[in-house]
Amino acid sequence: MFIWVDADACPNVIKEVLYRAAVRTQTTVTFVANQFLRVPPSPFLRTLQVPAGFDVADNEIVKRAQPGDLVITADIPWQQK
Repeated sequence: MFIWVDADACPNVIKEVLYRAAVRTQTTVTFVANQFLRVPPSPFLRTLQVPAGFDVADNEIVKRAQPGDLVITADIPWQQK
């Protein structure tokens, strides 16, 4: 399982919680944003910078997420099939 985060819409306090949880559970968390993000050094924390634009980060998460992954965003309507 991977965790995908729309980091443009994610409050900093939640990012801090995710940093700690990723290390504690050894789960890879990828923060997707249209700007450079700095995360603590860890093999479980990744960033992915996408171009600016409406729903670009969301669309990239949709392209990369697999069944069983957790997506954290405020604006992707997700339906399980």
